[in-house]
Amino acid sequence: MAAATYRGFNLKTAGTSTEIWQVQIKNHVLSGSMAAVKKSIDWFCDTATIIDPKEFSSLATKKTQQEGKPSQEVFNGYTLKNDTGDINAWYCFFNGRLIKGGKLAIQKHIEAYLLAKQKAEQQQKK
Repeated sequence: MAAATYRGFNLKTAGTSTEIWQVQIKNHVLSGSMAAVKKSIDWFCDTATIIDPKEFSSLATKKTQQEGKPSQEVFNGYTLKNDTGDINAWYCFFNGRLIKGGKLAIQKHIEAYLLAKQKAEQQQKK
């Protein structure tokens, strides 16, 4: 069983395969490819939300189907852009920072931020 550490989390292989990796975040055990597990850890560290690595793997399979022309979309007041048409080449200027990745992942990040902001405002009113 191989082991590694990423952003303070211990990664280990599942069984004898070196293709499937596992990580425990809180009480959840997530498994998938090394890249997908690392993306799940990144999302947890950045947004405190747990996203299953399978969601990142499914984005990779859709990549060949949806490659195409550049596009732009407004989501909750933020402009998401994709200059290349590549499925994971979306970016957005969000709170003075550039965030990049898949469109769905960026949308989830924005939604998590807006929800946290809304809860904070409600706490201040009480």
